[in-house]
Amino acid sequence: MKYPTLIDTQQLFREHDHPVKAGLDPKCRSTKPLCPDSFAKVIKNIDTFIFDADGVLWLGESVMPGSPRLIDYLVKHNKQIIVLTNNATKSRAVYAKKLAKLGYNSSKMNKNNLVNPAAVVADTLHRSGLDGKRVYLIGEQGLRDEMDELGIEYFGHGPEKKQNEEAASGAFMYDIKLEENVGAVVVGYEKHFDYTKMMKAANYLREEGVLFVATNEDETCPGPNPEVVIPDAGPIVAAIRCASGRDPLTVGKPCTPAFNYIKRKWNINPSRTMMIGDRTNTDVKFGRDHGMKTLLVLSGCHQIEDIIENQMNERDDMVPDYVAPCLGALVPERM
Repeated sequence: MKYPTLIDTQQLFREHDHPVKAGLDPKCRSTKPLCPDSFAKVIKNIDTFIFDADGVLWLGESVMPGSPRLIDYLVKHNKQIIVLTNNATKSRAVYAKKLAKLGYNSSKMNKNNLVNPAAVVADTLHRSGLDGKRVYLIGEQGLRDEMDELGIEYFGHGPEKKQNEEAASGAFMYDIKLEENVGAVVVGYEKHFDYTKMMKAANYLREEGVLFVATNEDETCPGPNPEVVIPDAGPIVAAIRCASGRDPLTVGKPCTPAFNYIKRKWNINPSRTMMIGDRTNTDVKFGRDHGMKTLLVLSGCHQIEDIIENQMNERDDMVPDYVAPCLGALVPERM
């Protein structure tokens, strides 16, 4: 099937009442493009909006044009705002500072309105009861900050000590040192991930009682250069899953722990909640799996052709209810 060209897509948004449909199965879910007028009607039945961050609110270190105005528009209409990112490299407090720096409403977009896998991981470990055992951690500062806040003891993060030339030939594998009293292995994105870390994680996970918790399984993350692939936590989690033969409890989108965390904290009504993101396999699936309305914005990873491909493959769980070029395209001229 021929996918829409850029011109086709622009025409699609001009005729916003025309649904995006694969055309193979008349029963397949259609996706309706939104404009300011149609969005104004949709929000009447929505109390809570959950936003992905990278590719939606910002891209790298730059604000998505028009996104702060859309947030202000929703706040003006007394909507509850939650930010749910799959990025665990920074803490909620750091992301709150970033949002403020980019011009977002700091009274509605602060640490108390933010959720990321680091916070959910720390909460999951805290609720599981480690009984004084430590956590072997593969992850960045965000995980450490959130675990520090709940008093969870961890080790293993950062670069491994360099091996000498003899050890580098392979002998180090037979003399690897493992710590005792380990209750969990936590895996997220870490720039220092290497073979030694994979080996240690796999060996700690030989013990059946050791928890295996992953932040998220995104294959890549968006960046300012669309021609450059930026691997996310998914490949690292996949390596440890393969080496250990164990499946992790993954807490980030589209998995249920993130939803349960939000449900406990805000007591949302899923049928009156909208999940907005730029990925069909995380954001849209998360919303669809948990009974929410879904909106895909085309300012990040996935595009119209991804929606159509999901329709053709009968992946109804990854077909959004609505689509828009970006958040700014939904703001009326007069707020």
